[in-house]
Amino acid sequence: MEDHSSSALADQLRVVGRADRSGPAGPRLRSLAQALPWRRLSRLLHRPALAPAGAAAPTGPERAVFDLLGDWICGVDAMGRITYANATLTRDCGCAADALNGRPFLELVPPGARDAVRLALHRAATTALPQSCQHETLAATGGSWRQWTFRQMPAALESWPGSASVLAIGRDITEQKRLEHQFLHAQRVGSIGMLASGIAHDLNNVLAPIVMSIDLLRLRIGSEDNRALLDVVATSAGRGASLVSQMLSFSRGLDDNREAVDLASLIKELGRFIGRTFAKSIEVHIEIAPDLRHLMANPTQIYQVLLNLCVNARDAMPQGGKLTITAGNVTLDDTAARAVPGTTAGDFVMLGVSDTGTGIVPEIVPRIFDPFFTTKPIGEGTGLGLSTVRSIINSCGGAITLSTRVGQGTTFHAYFPVLEATAGTLVEQPSEENARGAGQHVLVVDDEEFFRDVTRRLLEDFGYVVDMAADGAEAVKIFEQKSACIAVALVDLNMPVMDGRTTIKALKAINPHVRIITVSGSSGAAQPEDEITDLRLSKPYSMGTLLHGLNQVLSDSRPVAP
Repeated sequence: MEDHSSSALADQLRVVGRADRSGPAGPRLRSLAQALPWRRLSRLLHRPALAPAGAAAPTGPERAVFDLLGDWICGVDAMGRITYANATLTRDCGCAADALNGRPFLELVPPGARDAVRLALHRAATTALPQSCQHETLAATGGSWRQWTFRQMPAALESWPGSASVLAIGRDITEQKRLEHQFLHAQRVGSIGMLASGIAHDLNNVLAPIVMSIDLLRLRIGSEDNRALLDVVATSAGRGASLVSQMLSFSRGLDDNREAVDLASLIKELGRFIGRTFAKSIEVHIEIAPDLRHLMANPTQIYQVLLNLCVNARDAMPQGGKLTITAGNVTLDDTAARAVPGTTAGDFVMLGVSDTGTGIVPEIVPRIFDPFFTTKPIGEGTGLGLSTVRSIINSCGGAITLSTRVGQGTTFHAYFPVLEATAGTLVEQPSEENARGAGQHVLVVDDEEFFRDVTRRLLEDFGYVVDMAADGAEAVKIFEQKSACIAVALVDLNMPVMDGRTTIKALKAINPHVRIITVSGSSGAAQPEDEITDLRLSKPYSMGTLLHGLNQVLSDSRPVAP
């Protein structure tokens, strides 16, 4: 005997089947159809009241419901032939209504997935358990992902005859697959970030003595040939440090540490790099305004913007072409600013990167800056390059635009607000004479022996007196004996026995007036509070950076003695 809920569901089916789905009630009917429980729908579909005995496919109201659903729905007989296909399936396959009836179901499945689907069909036909499998659809049906669910239909059901008929429901899971791919990609990126964080300290500790040793050797070597070799080593060490910094920046988000950036110098440096690494078939042109103004940004991130745009340009010219990098000062009035979304009227430094490559088809231009979107083959692109570029530029208060024509090339224009001359952020490096010490006492606390040794040599060459400690505990012992004469403590934040934060607090407890310069090989290291730190340095840093930092800290008029 039929329950009331089933009768109500049957009535809903009849209403949907009789209604005009193109009229005002269409959306309501589609919502009703999507909400119907598919298990009860399958059972009711085969009742004699809804389908005459011997019918080969659903008719009347139940067919109307199936045609409203967004899923592919079809019946499969014991021979694997389609007995019915709803309107969604026939439309996506480009067929007329009922054109799929009698054709093998496996024609809907790519050859590589047919064995798995055949097995799922067999199991569904011979057991009472639902079966499911996933596969990419054929190009003719959109090239998307489809998940099939197969369920047995009892032979007693009269609507779809056969001893082992199967109801097949195919759902488009393309968006789900895309999100899964993005999630897995994000996990991989996160793993890379964790790995980068773990090794950044050690890598930068390796690079730090190399960078400072190069500076010392420049002072001691007179041969121009040897100096040229040192320049090569210095450039390589700098690029290694930048790579570590970029990985950390990407995995953790954008770094807020900004300074005055000379874009012209970065472009020239990049020009030398791509001249050595890009194919000779790519002709590089650089045009920089002689009076190019500075901008306030993180220099590593701006270099990353330049590099990403140039790599994209290179990839767009597989057969060679012309890559042009330009930089100039522009003033946007209200009208011009409206043409560059994200800007307001004012003065900007404009960076341009142009290529004569394949160009970008109009259909994908709106998505070109979307995270994880890429036109490159799987494994050759992350889809994060241009997304990162836009994030960096936006974080500087700027904006980026593009113009492109298929077969003629693409041009990106990045707009950065200029750094006002009155901001006082351009601090000139002191001369070598001004950077020299006057016998001040410096305590160097670091667990890396090579770093301690190079730092000692450098500081002693420039007139400082140096004591060294391999960890915080040793530093405290030394400081207890010499706190009256030690003016500055250079403290690494990541050390065994006693970490940098604890060491600094212990030193401050002995002499609250001691100057503190913190040093870290990882940008993720926990930093002490501002009130107990006078300066922060990140490894690797140059000789000039250290000497300038010491000069700046020692210029403070605070007392040193406890």
